[in-house]
Amino acid sequence: MENFVLYEEIGRGNTTVVYKGRRKGTINFVAVICADKCKRAGIANWVRLTQGLAHKNIMTFYEWYETSNNLWLVVELCTGKIR
Repeated sequence: MENFVLYEEIGRGNTTVVYKGRRKGTINFVAVICADKCKRAGIANWVRLTQGLAHKNIMTFYEWYETSNNLWLVVELCTGKIR
């Protein structure tokens, strides 16, 4: 995760926190999801399902990292209002 700059928290779930972030050296923002490592099996399944998808109505998955305590997922930052 040393390749990313994390900004403010933009969301929270039961076992996840979502931050606005960007890769160092770029100007493109992404969403960085920090998940509890105990959810690894479910997250690995989600990664397998979304890894190859490319559709305008589906959030794009970029990459993921594992640290000693957490899993970090880098995904497309979706801005706008929920209807």
